[in-house]
Amino acid sequence: MSIAPTWSEFKTYVAEIGPGRGRPARPGQCVCCEGARVWFNGWRLVWITLRVEGQPQRPAEGLPLQRVRCARRTCGRSWTLRPPWLYPHRSLEPDVAEAAALVYLLDPAATYVSVAPAFQCSWVTVWRWVGWVAALATPGALLARVARVAPRGAVPALLPRAVPAAARARSPERVRRVLQAAHVLAALTHLHRAQPEPPPDPSALRWFLVGECRFSGVWDPACSKAWDPREPLPLRDALGL
Repeated sequence: MSIAPTWSEFKTYVAEIGPGRGRPARPGQCVCCEGARVWFNGWRLVWITLRVEGQPQRPAEGLPLQRVRCARRTCGRSWTLRPPWLYPHRSLEPDVAEAAALVYLLDPAATYVSVAPAFQCSWVTVWRWVGWVAALATPGALLARVARVAPRGAVPALLPRAVPAAARARSPERVRRVLQAAHVLAALTHLHRAQPEPPPDPSALRWFLVGECRFSGVWDPACSKAWDPREPLPLRDALGL
């Protein structure tokens, strides 16, 4: 989440709203079916980015957001109540997403719950990152890019045939998704290493997204955490890359 209020607005909200403190006003109707009865439905704790004098600041404490739900059984829609100064915008840190996904995919003992603390996020976030990486691109399209700069480097057989995470997946669809995520990360690494000039960014995923942003303008690399070009990414060794 990313917000742009004054610091005092954030402090006032945290002091007045949250479990054991107070609630925001209950909505008068459902946002979906316009039903007149809406129930409070627990809290959602999020960590946000404040822009203070143009610079991103990340408070250590989480921001509690009230969840509500439509009382109609035929609807049951739930949603989150956000203060006026808060808008939903994920601060994307691709190097973190890449590393977390690799740990989950390649470590036979890893679970979403065990991986999350190492990257200071929730297990749901790791789960979403794996799915997001899988949907980012097709391995074939990435290998086609490799072939344009290094024809001998675009070998589909270099993509992993299996990953430990597939054995933990609870549905055929999730098996397909985790294997696709591993293929995407492997193909991105091949593309990263095939460049005539070694990219200064050690994260293949972030390097790829920054390049795509130059054409689409969708992603702002300024949101990514700082990185050191000397920083190694040893997890790729597990992919044989």
